[in-house]
Amino acid sequence: ARPKLLDGTLPGDVGFDPLGFAGEDMDSLLYMHEAEIKHGRLAMLAVVGWPLAELLDKKLAAMAGFPDLLTKTGESPSLLNGGLEKINPAYWVLIVGISGL
Repeated sequence: ARPKLLDGTLPGDVGFDPLGFAGEDMDSLLYMHEAEIKHGRLAMLAVVGWPLAELLDKKLAAMAGFPDLLTKTGESPSLLNGGLEKINPAYWVLIVGISGL
């Protein structure tokens, strides 16, 4: 059943909300709508950033005087590519601390 708030007045509204994220009032619907746009933009930046990290890591690390962190095959460190053990644990503490702000 189509939620009553999804009446087709918002851009991209086709009435599809199987998990009920639209909420009961217009404020929560607009909040979720804005959050979806922000997450989509972050995903688009990540798509560009991942290959750039692999292309520029050696050059930027050399300029800063740090060792490069690419794997043996030239890939960025990740759960799938491996290489996360090369990153200093203090970096992870800093990142988690900053993201908690």
